[in-house]
Amino acid sequence: MLPGSETLSIGEIKIAGMEMSLCSHEESLDLIRHRISPFIAKEKPDFIVLPEKWIMQRYDEDSDRLKEIMDIFCEISSKHDCTIVPGSLGIYRKGKLYNSAPVISEGKLRGWSDKISLYRIEKNEFSSGEEIEVFNGSGIPFSVAVCYDLDFPYYTKVAIRKGARLLINPSLIHERFHDMWHIYVTGRSLESRIPVVSVNSSSPPLNGRSIGTILEEEEGGVMIRTVRASRSILSYTVDMDKTVPMIEKRMNEDPGIYSIWNK
Repeated sequence: MLPGSETLSIGEIKIAGMEMSLCSHEESLDLIRHRISPFIAKEKPDFIVLPEKWIMQRYDEDSDRLKEIMDIFCEISSKHDCTIVPGSLGIYRKGKLYNSAPVISEGKLRGWSDKISLYRIEKNEFSSGEEIEVFNGSGIPFSVAVCYDLDFPYYTKVAIRKGARLLINPSLIHERFHDMWHIYVTGRSLESRIPVVSVNSSSPPLNGRSIGTILEEEEGGVMIRTVRASRSILSYTVDMDKTVPMIEKRMNEDPGIYSIWNK
């Protein structure tokens, strides 16, 4: 049996994204307390996703400032029983800088997903991650592909083979490339039958347009439907009991003749 191929019985999950403006550490604390937390309390999502590097501060992994941010998100997660992917942050570990997305569930920091595919000038400052991680939150195994990681089909395929059944994509996309970005999101989703939620910052020249996908099986094939952000909020539901069998069927149909699966 392939990893993650056990039948899940989950029902519907609610996914939300918030297109946060780019801000400092101090500004982010105010936004978390007075915008993000009230939104979660009202909407009660199972998953909440924020953009890539919307907090422009860079943190040492052991810093008090990073702990301050994580503690607040953990408190919100515990209080409202939700999984939070607070976008990604610049994190220093052992003298190297990573673009890394924290994952918080059941009130605890569950781990980090380091960006593997660095985009252009990012390579001048950041180190690449080395692992595609699978986390569990709100009853769902999922992976976090940070922005450019999503452009490459191998990331999604490996994540699914490791058990992921939802793909989260914190992003930072210039408005000129919104249409291209949406093609990548829908392409990765349709080719592997996996729901994808991709969240961009609202700050110019990025200007939002976050997107989520839903897969629907019809006679003779599968159709993809997209949900777009409105007023910087993305919110929708996915029936995982219908979605997981599509993912697993597609995974088993894939010939798997790629060297990446033999390592």
